[in-house]
Amino acid sequence: MNKFFALLRAGLKSNFGLSVLRHSLFKERKDLWLVPLVALSLFGLGPLFYGYVKLMKMLYNMLQPLGQQYALLTFGFLAGQIFILLFGLYYVISAFYFSKDLEILVPLPLRPFQVMLSKFAIILTNEYLTTAPLILPLLIYFGIRAKAGPGYWIEAVIIYLLLPVIPLAIASLLVIVLMRAVNLGRKKDALIIVGSLVLIVLAMGLQFWLGRTGNNNLDPQAMVSFLASPDSLLNRVGARFPPSIWATKALAGGLSATGLGNLLLFAGTSLILLFGIVSAAEALFYRGLIGLGEAARRGKVLSRADMSRKVSTGRQPVRAIFRREWRIMNRTPIFLLNGVLTVIIIPVIFLLLAKTGSPNSDTTFLLGVIASGRAFIVVLASACFMTICGALNGTASSTFSREGSQFWMSKVIPVSPREQVTAKFLHSYLIALLGIVVGSGVLIWQFQLKLAVYVPALLLALAAAFNLTAVGIAIDLARPLLDWTNPQKAIKQNLNVLFAFLADLGLLALLGFLCFGLGKMGVRGRGILAILLLVLVGLDAASFWFLVKLADKRYQEIEV
Repeated sequence: MNKFFALLRAGLKSNFGLSVLRHSLFKERKDLWLVPLVALSLFGLGPLFYGYVKLMKMLYNMLQPLGQQYALLTFGFLAGQIFILLFGLYYVISAFYFSKDLEILVPLPLRPFQVMLSKFAIILTNEYLTTAPLILPLLIYFGIRAKAGPGYWIEAVIIYLLLPVIPLAIASLLVIVLMRAVNLGRKKDALIIVGSLVLIVLAMGLQFWLGRTGNNNLDPQAMVSFLASPDSLLNRVGARFPPSIWATKALAGGLSATGLGNLLLFAGTSLILLFGIVSAAEALFYRGLIGLGEAARRGKVLSRADMSRKVSTGRQPVRAIFRREWRIMNRTPIFLLNGVLTVIIIPVIFLLLAKTGSPNSDTTFLLGVIASGRAFIVVLASACFMTICGALNGTASSTFSREGSQFWMSKVIPVSPREQVTAKFLHSYLIALLGIVVGSGVLIWQFQLKLAVYVPALLLALAAAFNLTAVGIAIDLARPLLDWTNPQKAIKQNLNVLFAFLADLGLLALLGFLCFGLGKMGVRGRGILAILLLVLVGLDAASFWFLVKLADKRYQEIEV
């Protein structure tokens, strides 16, 4: 066990890199620009947190008179676990099979389950941070509102720590079996991508199957009978994924026999699945791992002279760098799945929620309210949705980090930093455009938006995505993460992605306050939209100018 804990400590230090960030901030004073950026991001998070608290309050007030308030916890637990199951596949595939440190760990006197469990623990730690904004406010608000006793708070900590274990364990077992199968044939990268897509489709299918709670057309007598039991709603919500029910009943029961029994059931299931991971690791982990490294090395490694000659002979250097970016993205399964696929999944999930929701469901009701609102509100909502679909992913904010140790090629090729950063911007913006196009299709299909509404929304989304893309690339250029052990770290465990995400939220919040302020000043809807578009165009020009200037400086300073 000492070997396992030593391995885990080393993995956690490598994963977060907080000591490096602390040294850079307080010793070298290189990244002081992060301080105002974090302040801006917290400003952007404020309205979101306020809105989340208001939503919890509204739902609690609706459910409490019916005696169904604990269903609020079930909703949160189910959403968090399904989110982990769906997006945890990315983390698991990368950490288990594409980490560079595997070349060091495999020859060491470590059992396969020790290597896998250490990586599982690191992923689990990341999921605690991912689910914290969703689960922790819910647990705290509910406990305060329900005036819960000590038993609730003790079990709330245990539930939070166990919550990601079951979905992550399920994802891990699926990935282990998948990788053992794809490693039997050729074209492993293509098979991994296809297999991962299959797993994601299955996970999404499971998500919406879980969302089908049965017949919603209850007659009055059945409705009265349904509401007579305080556990009827939570049982119905979590019927097809029982762990969410066990967690809720554990908190509802506190330290009673019922509460402790459900807590033991929840914890016992988690331990059984962990034992399954240990068994699968011993039997299949190394068998699925062997051969991946050899497959990755088949291609010819270009020397500096080769790379320089290939680029210098071209007449369109921006086009050549763009193609290089495209290949880096598409030839690495983790980059492709986390970058391109994300901008497609978000609008598809939204569409499926809208299509599979019953006429009386909360999702359908919310969509109806948005669709029936004023044209000005619909334009802003549609523009925001398309912007989220296109720009809020890690493609732009990991542009330079994805190159890793191969960034030396970008420094030596005879192409100016301005041309290189322009090509990288066009690549990231193309990914954003893909998300905007898919989001547009979803909005047109679901709401039949009129041309007078769609066109201004599209223009706002294109302008906003331009700015957010430039900001993300600038953040990654300012402090690229070039020394990573696996491609997952370059895009999903990269602080630059987090900083860019928070900066995007801050910018969107500022634009929201601008619209609110203009409305208070008496500016009408069309006037607000026109001013907002002009502001975005101005920000676009300023952000791209800053990005080009930053490239001229940083390309000389970055050391590989």
